[in-house]
Amino acid sequence: MNFPLPTNATLLRGDSFYSIVEEFCGREVLELLKFQLINSSMDLIEVDDVFSILQIESDQTTTIKEFLGIPSKDNLSNYSFFIMPGIRLKLEKFIRSLRALLTSTDSTSSLSVAPLTISSELLQRFPFVIDLIYCLESQLLTDFSLDFISNLLSNITCSKNAFRYQQSVKDFAASLYILGGRNVYEFVRLNLPGSIPCLNSLRSILTSSNKNFVEGEFQYEHLKDFIDMLDCKYAFCGEDSTSVVPKVSYDSRSNSFVGFTLPLNNGFPSSRYFTTNSFGKLETWFEEVDKSFLINVHVIQAVCSIDQTSPSPFLLAAYGTNSKYTAQDILERWSRIFDSCMTQNIRILGFSADCDPKQMKAMRDSMGFFSKSQTGFEDHPHHLEISSFKNTSWFFLKPRQLFVCLQDASHLCTKLRNRLLSSNTILLMGEKYASIDDLIQLIDNHSKIDHGLTVSDICPKDKQNYSSCEKITSTAVLSSLKNISNSEATQAYLEIIKCVRLAYVDKNTTIINRLYYAWCAVFIVRIWSAWLQSINCNELKKRASHLLSTSIGIPVPKKNFFITIPALFSLELNAHSLTYLTVLLAEQKITKEALNISLFNSQICESTFRAARSMSGPFSSVVNFSVYEFLQRVEKLAVLQNIKCSSEYKKNNIIFPTHHKQSKQNFLTHSTSTVAITITEKLIEEKVFSAYIKASQILSGCEFSILNPNDNMISFEEVNRLAFKRLSRSKCTTSKRKAVQLNNDEDENEDDDDEEEDEDEDNKQYKSKKQSNEKDIVNESDESSSIDDFDLDILPNVSSSTIRGMRIFDSIDHSQSDSFLPVEVNGRVKYMHKQTANWYFSKTKPILSSDRLKRVQQAI
Repeated sequence: MNFPLPTNATLLRGDSFYSIVEEFCGREVLELLKFQLINSSMDLIEVDDVFSILQIESDQTTTIKEFLGIPSKDNLSNYSFFIMPGIRLKLEKFIRSLRALLTSTDSTSSLSVAPLTISSELLQRFPFVIDLIYCLESQLLTDFSLDFISNLLSNITCSKNAFRYQQSVKDFAASLYILGGRNVYEFVRLNLPGSIPCLNSLRSILTSSNKNFVEGEFQYEHLKDFIDMLDCKYAFCGEDSTSVVPKVSYDSRSNSFVGFTLPLNNGFPSSRYFTTNSFGKLETWFEEVDKSFLINVHVIQAVCSIDQTSPSPFLLAAYGTNSKYTAQDILERWSRIFDSCMTQNIRILGFSADCDPKQMKAMRDSMGFFSKSQTGFEDHPHHLEISSFKNTSWFFLKPRQLFVCLQDASHLCTKLRNRLLSSNTILLMGEKYASIDDLIQLIDNHSKIDHGLTVSDICPKDKQNYSSCEKITSTAVLSSLKNISNSEATQAYLEIIKCVRLAYVDKNTTIINRLYYAWCAVFIVRIWSAWLQSINCNELKKRASHLLSTSIGIPVPKKNFFITIPALFSLELNAHSLTYLTVLLAEQKITKEALNISLFNSQICESTFRAARSMSGPFSSVVNFSVYEFLQRVEKLAVLQNIKCSSEYKKNNIIFPTHHKQSKQNFLTHSTSTVAITITEKLIEEKVFSAYIKASQILSGCEFSILNPNDNMISFEEVNRLAFKRLSRSKCTTSKRKAVQLNNDEDENEDDDDEEEDEDEDNKQYKSKKQSNEKDIVNESDESSSIDDFDLDILPNVSSSTIRGMRIFDSIDHSQSDSFLPVEVNGRVKYMHKQTANWYFSKTKPILSSDRLKRVQQAI
């Protein structure tokens, strides 16, 4: 039986609670509860074991133990405490009575709630109410749908000033604004009042996200948070640049001018360098400092476990440049990025870039790959080391490396394809030569169903078009080329491009097959190079004249019969880096996720550029940006990326669409198979040698004399010895990239909407503060605008009508002083906004073509 407790016993606390405890359980239990600070009925019900504290030997519990029970010790001196049965019985009965009373109270209260009645008239007018109730009862709505509907309905019943939004709705609103633009956002907000925040509130949400980018500042702390969320330990860094509008803008957050080329300090840009309160100094910068016509970005690709979807890349830093830097600057920059990431417990496995000669030299220097430069990376405390292949004839890389380097494989494919299109080269292979004419003949004389090619696939206007590389190296094209006479050299050359694709770009290739294709491409080139070294220039010229059926009068150097030196080093460097990582895995010095090779490229930078250009909105034709505008756009992209990552890792309830080409399930299935077999040194050697055999078979149709078994057939070791000799004496020359020559014939109506919007906001802000215009009187006692604090610059011959409407004021608020420059206008002190000063010194309107092909041509 239970104690006859009063009906309100579960609500008692303090003295009233202690009184009822003493009444039903006695003084001993009362002291026990007071000692443990249990002062209410609900606290007592939630405690698992009230007597557990008595098992603790302490001076504080000695007194209370004297009247609750008897302490004792067994033969092993283990302490125990025996509680008086009467005390335990009464307390347990009291707790049981409270719980029974609580259950009956809940049942009574639930029965007392009157059922909600919905009139039939209301249901006839709004039949969807029945469906809504059914969905709620059946739990058919997603979590976000519930948040959105409940948020919408609760806000409708309130005034606009009282609108509140759940975090999932805020994330949805930010994503909608970033993906759809302002017009789409306003369309949804106006037609669904109360559903999403107004634009001013949204801007506050975006600003509070702390995803602010300052030119030249590296986001290591945000990178740490991003990597921790993904639970990754490896990452790869890509570096690339793209053309921007060479325009200077004022960034109020960093109080600096963005658009000038930042000076480099040990390879690193000096952030916030162009900060001044002097009108004259700004004028000097405009006259003497180069404006950035390129923006350089560093993007981190996290390399997660192979059973996870590849995460989005992370923008580490962005800054404008005029391309006047050296390979040493790049090397110092990479070294510092590596060290800074290591302090955040992030291991940078390597760096990737396009086939720029300066970056190629930095890669060779960093890995000691046929380079005499001393970097000291071999003695770095975090260096990696392999014990295999130290004495092989085909592997030229040093055993100690700090990180590996890979040239972007997509760029390498297009570079090889463009060499085939070049009119200045004769790709002579034995008794054959590779020519685009074989592909044109294939299109003219064979059904498109067999090969699927068009003329634009063979001769693309855009020299960076990677899709054409995929098409001309497809299995169907290579099979069809066998029906074209004397096309063996073309087939062999296309096999090089195909092997590069399968080794580094294709996501479905297993790691051991990546090694096979990478070395197959290398050995085709090595055998080709060995043959060229065995033939003198005059003989090559005669063979070329015979094959082309034309006389070649001028001397032709050997380099015109072969791929470019940067392409040669790219093939070799990529194959060695891939092999190095594979050996590290075989020796269990890295884990299997480090071999997601398809992620190791600079296309992560290209995707960032494309995403930034796509943010102009559906009603704008402007796809270009200045450095400042790019930073503004990537801030929004960073917010969107954070929301997407939270969605993928189930930290919010928002679902994003997936492109049909990005089949996650397919990627995961093939990624899992990349390490399905145990990789050993013996297996690697077997694959490499089988790649050499395959390369010899591919080139056999070209009638190479060095591959003729009836002649002096070259050996495997000799091919590698000649390759080592060729690489040792080859140099990748670096040259300064020419400045972009702006095309003045372009449409000059390509104004930037974001800048105009910012100016409108600033004007409203200043007007709201009731700042005076040029007719107001100067308050010379105002400490924020004291004349004695500045060396004033003079604007000559300025009329009052000229400056009306501009951000030139007689006085300013102290909080805005950093955004203004003091100037003298007609003998009076004025304060000019720094963006207005920037406009004042801009003599021309910089533009950049919307056509990607023209942008690339301008940047060459």
